[in-house]
Amino acid sequence: MKSALPLMIAASILLTGCDELEVEETHNFGDEMYENNYTLVNTTDLEVDYYMANTDLFGDAQEFKDSQYYVDTLASQSLPVDVTHAHNERSRISFYVVDHSDITNSATQMYQVEQNQPYHFVAWQNEEKLRLTLVKKANDDKDDFFAIRILATENLRLKIENQIVNLYQNQLSYWYHIDDCADDLKVSKLNDEDKRVYEPVSICNASYGQSYTLLLSEDGLEASIAE
Repeated sequence: MKSALPLMIAASILLTGCDELEVEETHNFGDEMYENNYTLVNTTDLEVDYYMANTDLFGDAQEFKDSQYYVDTLASQSLPVDVTHAHNERSRISFYVVDHSDITNSATQMYQVEQNQPYHFVAWQNEEKLRLTLVKKANDDKDDFFAIRILATENLRLKIENQIVNLYQNQLSYWYHIDDCADDLKVSKLNDEDKRVYEPVSICNASYGQSYTLLLSEDGLEASIAE
């Protein structure tokens, strides 16, 4: 018994040290077998910081504002940035965006992601307020047509090839196929006489046969994400 005690103490010390090292190295509790690709998209007029924090091993949300969960900073309207992130078997991630110059202007949302599914991690604005949405990457390409789906940054009424489409804020529409880039997509808005009119939204910088996710407000096209 006398000789066993020092061995037990030594083993305890070694195990404690191993546990601390493991937690420190895997603070985001991810696993390479659960890696997904994410495209950071900044459609705002702000410089935006992006964060991603997995739930801990017990399924609880972590303090995602911690610098160890920082991913990248994108200037206003900069090119999208592709990143890889490993989640854990619970597949739940807190996504967080913050105005680089004003930490009081931020948004967070927890999503349960799918394995081997790429996403757009989109920062957008409603007036001055920063928002975020996670959108599954997808396409619905069709020869000689523009494939479009709409992410509404406010409640909208649209006319797509004379079909009325109503969307709530932060709602993503189904896919639509249009062939007139200047006139097939219209948004309802108040004119100078306080009457509702449909104003055309041009997407003529797009290419036929490709798919796009469009961020729309009553003011028109906020951003276009090529799929």
